[in-house]
Amino acid sequence: MRKKPLKVSETGSAHAEPNSWANSGYVENVTVVVKEAFRPQWPLLVGSVPVTASWFEPREASASLRGWINSVDAKPSTMVLCGMGGVGKTQVAAEFATDLLAQARSRQVDSTSVDTDTQRSDPDASLMASMDLVVWVTADSTEHIVGAYARAWRTVTGLGLSNDAVDEAARFLSWLAMTPRHWLVILDDVPDVGALRDWWPPRTANGRCVVTTRSTDAAWQTEHSARLDVGLYSPAVSKRYLQSVLGLQAREQDAAALDRLADDLGHLPLALAQAAAYLYEDRSLTVEQYRALLADRTLLLADVLPDDSSLPDAQQHTVAAAWHLSLRRADELAPLGLARPLLTILCLLDTHAIPMAMITTPALLQYLNAQQPRGRQPQASAHQARRAMQVLRRLSLVNPPSRGANEPDDFVSMHQLIQRAVREGTQPAELDTAVRAAADTLEELWPTGVYYSDTPTGRSLMSCAEHLVAHDTADALWAAQAPHALLSRLGLQLLATGRRDQGLLHYRSMLGTARRLLGEDDPETLFLRSDIARLQAEDGEVAAAVGELQAVLAAQRRLLGDEHSHVLTTLSNLAHWRGAGGDHVGAVAEYDRLLDTLQRLPAPSEEAVLVTRRARANYMTQCGREAEALPELRTIVKELMRVNGPRHPRTMVARNALASCLGRLGQNEEAIKILTLLLVDQLSVHGEYHNEVLITRSNLAQHRGSTGRPDQAVTELTELVPLFAAVFGPDQVRTLTCRAVLAEWTWRAGKKDSARLQMEKVAGDAARALGSHSLVTTARQTLAFWSAAPGTTG
Repeated sequence: MRKKPLKVSETGSAHAEPNSWANSGYVENVTVVVKEAFRPQWPLLVGSVPVTASWFEPREASASLRGWINSVDAKPSTMVLCGMGGVGKTQVAAEFATDLLAQARSRQVDSTSVDTDTQRSDPDASLMASMDLVVWVTADSTEHIVGAYARAWRTVTGLGLSNDAVDEAARFLSWLAMTPRHWLVILDDVPDVGALRDWWPPRTANGRCVVTTRSTDAAWQTEHSARLDVGLYSPAVSKRYLQSVLGLQAREQDAAALDRLADDLGHLPLALAQAAAYLYEDRSLTVEQYRALLADRTLLLADVLPDDSSLPDAQQHTVAAAWHLSLRRADELAPLGLARPLLTILCLLDTHAIPMAMITTPALLQYLNAQQPRGRQPQASAHQARRAMQVLRRLSLVNPPSRGANEPDDFVSMHQLIQRAVREGTQPAELDTAVRAAADTLEELWPTGVYYSDTPTGRSLMSCAEHLVAHDTADALWAAQAPHALLSRLGLQLLATGRRDQGLLHYRSMLGTARRLLGEDDPETLFLRSDIARLQAEDGEVAAAVGELQAVLAAQRRLLGDEHSHVLTTLSNLAHWRGAGGDHVGAVAEYDRLLDTLQRLPAPSEEAVLVTRRARANYMTQCGREAEALPELRTIVKELMRVNGPRHPRTMVARNALASCLGRLGQNEEAIKILTLLLVDQLSVHGEYHNEVLITRSNLAQHRGSTGRPDQAVTELTELVPLFAAVFGPDQVRTLTCRAVLAEWTWRAGKKDSARLQMEKVAGDAARALGSHSLVTTARQTLAFWSAAPGTTG
């Protein structure tokens, strides 16, 4: 049958909503066919919830989410899961959503009897048990958010695809605001608060929202939203996870090895999962062999973790790529062009404590300016450098600062795998530039002549320097055909703070590099040989060290002349070790010649002259010239205080020498007063374990013993012996000397049998460790004297 056209007269404009019609004129006949209303099958899921990871470890945030969704109060309506890439924010949200849907589906609701617009969910049921709609949104861009909302609108209404996704998304938000249904929207991987400016789900009693983000913007914390930080696994959880995964593979269950592997991976859940997957693929590797691969600096992270095709648990990114989005985002935020080069500097330093003060040093600002595109203005300022650091913190690339105890400074930290990924993603030439800039920055920040590693800032600077040197695999710190000043400073710090083995290794590594890059006869190579000889002498190899110093001195004089600073330093070391070897008169004569040379220089250093005079006077006291040395030392201390102040290391050494001279002259009370004040200053500057602090404490104990308090001397020296052993090593000459002094004061305190046993052990240990050292001779002579003393046995 042929249909007749609809006749309409006296018409005007009309507008109809979807599923309705409108007319403004006169119609003869209208036939309306009403279709059955669209009824969704509740509960609904819109979007794809990621599969929950195998051996998922519930987190503190998981419990918080459950408590929140079951709370009667609708505030806060949004929970924000914050954390760095790879900590498992998405997994926490996915496990939460999966659990909600499972409980909702278990209600077995008869959806045909429920009217979408009029029927409310059971008011007595919790949101956890009565969820009707879960929307999972991959929210890394506005386009993805709008697209997900539009799909949700079509899902709940049954409407077909339109040409206006923005309009559909807006209608969905309006529907959420009005529906009596219980709903949850999860916005996964939101870049920052601004990305949701126009697309926040409405705040209603029936609805909740969960956000996952790497951003730590303060704007997440409001009256209507709360922040939950998702962090790394604890050591216990890391081990439990590895035990579960590797147990399925019938692998070893050495708890200590798993602990070490978890530490290597920084307890990052993503890294733990991918490392376990790598071990699964290569079952020939033991855990310790895999740890060796991880530590191999010639291998990239990509070489020791699965590739994209074999990631576990449907993961989207390898560990190496996990922070790519954050890095890209950092480049887009103001101040443009500063966040990435700043991050490159930070990835070369200590994982746990980088001093914030370095961010605004002139050296670092100069580096940041050099990294900006040409013509970009304005130049980087201290304020912009701090803003760049804020960008890195906001994106969870660095951790929020922690304040050091009694320190005016803050410290930031980074995950070691972020550091490694950044280093590996940086061009070699750019990395070399960053290494030199970081060294300039640390050197600029380090107070001249001060050793203070026993403070948070001091420990941070030392650790940062050690990390930087370890990461300099291309000799960037030797770019000027000489070692960067930071290399020498680090060596001095290691020695001065009792890490002698590391200090000696550091100097020997420098010597090897100097020989390779500069040659055997280069002044820097010879200078390092002189320094290492000094260290050998301090460890008891005095004769060998004196021979090496004489050889170095001859080469230096031939190449540099008699008045070069390197020649004068070697002369000073040679004079000192002649005296330390027992030739006190010869040492004084050497210092006389050195002093004469210093004073003949066109511009003699007042400080160098004073230090030489102090060393000369110290050996004068040891060869019977104490009365002559005492006024000289008083003058030297006074002059050094004027030049450097009382707390300068060289001034404090001179104060100790003055006290020693006073003790030799029997003026122990004055010596005790000097040393008591000196110890307070040394502790404040050097810390408890500095070698000069230990020597001062030993001298102070002996002076107290000389004033009629031998028992107190024994007590204090007994406390010092393990400290000397810890700082210098049990077989180092200073430790053995401290033990010998303790034995002597034990004898003087009347405990002769104990003293003899102590000295016998010192003689034996010194002979084994030092060979024919003067300490061995002295210990044996002391034992012989005690044996011959009246009233003793043996």
